[in-house]
Amino acid sequence: MIALTNSDLQRIRDAANAVVDEHHLPGISIGVVVGDDLVFSEGFGCADIETRAPMDPARRQRIASVTKTMAGLCAMALVDEGKLRLEDRVIDLLPKLVFDGPAESMTVWHLLTHTSGIGEAPTVDGLAAVAAPDRGSIQEPGDFATLYPKGIVVEAVPGTKWAYCNNGYGLLGEIIVRAENASLQDVMERRIFQPLGMRDTDIKDTYDERLTTPYHRPVSDDNREQFTRAGIPIPDEGLIDGHNIRGEFRGEFNRGMLAAGAVQSNMPDMARYASALLRRGGGIVRPETFDAMISQQYGADPRLVSWGLSFARTPRFGRQAIGHGGAFFGGWNTNFSLFPEENIAVLQHMNIMMDSSAPVFDRVLRAVFDAPRESVAERPIDPAILASAPGVYECTSGRLTNFRPATRIGRVHIEANGGSLVLRSRWGAWKQSVPMMPADPADPAFFALQAEGGEAAYIALTRDAAGRVDGLRCDELTFMVRREPAD
Repeated sequence: MIALTNSDLQRIRDAANAVVDEHHLPGISIGVVVGDDLVFSEGFGCADIETRAPMDPARRQRIASVTKTMAGLCAMALVDEGKLRLEDRVIDLLPKLVFDGPAESMTVWHLLTHTSGIGEAPTVDGLAAVAAPDRGSIQEPGDFATLYPKGIVVEAVPGTKWAYCNNGYGLLGEIIVRAENASLQDVMERRIFQPLGMRDTDIKDTYDERLTTPYHRPVSDDNREQFTRAGIPIPDEGLIDGHNIRGEFRGEFNRGMLAAGAVQSNMPDMARYASALLRRGGGIVRPETFDAMISQQYGADPRLVSWGLSFARTPRFGRQAIGHGGAFFGGWNTNFSLFPEENIAVLQHMNIMMDSSAPVFDRVLRAVFDAPRESVAERPIDPAILASAPGVYECTSGRLTNFRPATRIGRVHIEANGGSLVLRSRWGAWKQSVPMMPADPADPAFFALQAEGGEAAYIALTRDAAGRVDGLRCDELTFMVRREPAD
């Protein structure tokens, strides 16, 4: 366990002020928990730009997908009590739900690990609503009975493909509600909020005047091109300070989707939650159950992001972070990171929805641990990889399950440039081509990518029995296969 000195705390403040200035943030609140103590809790920037109201950690935040960790704990508490099993089939638990595809083997475990084979929307014609920047076009919330009028497409055999799946947690929430015969609010209040003293936390998804004012950015060039191609209208919104657009609260969650991301909380309450998890579940689940939840359940390479039971496992600065992120249209952005081996948690709440929040969150995490920026020593590329890696790489089939990597990265080209390799993506930070730097002396197929001004990202090339490169893996558990040589 680390002890933060005054100089450590000042370094965190300096990093927070820097990200507010450099990224033109409305505001950010930062909390650092060591064991049972919230040792740092401060706000930077504004909770509301127009009134200049200061950011206050006690203000409410829509924590979005961090909610999934709470839903996962409720599900695993039911497993502890023998009321639910990880191997229970979804078609048995939700017998009236219509699936199109190989749903027979889908289990609770698949829902918890995002390996159910369900994608970003339940059907292809629902993708536009998921992506639309105009949230005013979203239908008024209903309940679970109205959530899937056309059923759910299952694109991949459960367990064979990872795809982040809000709909899977919609199903998990309904399974919890039926097992408990109570609303999700009542379940979480009884199992998590009340025992931990989280008095300013709920999963009702209703407006609260204590919420920070939400902001977002103009549609990016990438998204503008994607929306135009798809015929999705882009709202005409004005900047209020040259950088940010004021959002508004919309209770757009169908009641059946609350488990995917509807919790509102604040820094003091989330610190109580973090402390409980640092105590191996804090009585919400058995300690050995929590250990299983944060262990690797899915993921082929421990150097990349892997997945537990509702928790992401992310390598950070020579440490293993356990936690989740959360982004909400409108918008809000949250990072919840536990470092169990050091008995520390870092919590970050921003009142803005950004295309990429990682540079902000990583900068603050580095300040907490006083971790230097990663640098990769130059070394030659293995000749066999240099010869066989160039080509075009694409995700395996599945329009719904590929939605996120297809719109954030897209098709990838690897090209030879003398004795080096460069990677170019259709979208995102690698559009301008980035050099591939060998990053593991023991594995010539593991590379670092560092776009200008950004943190290093990592990819692992895969090879066939003959040693030729046939695919690549990157963070977010995305797997791409080599289709053809590059032009």
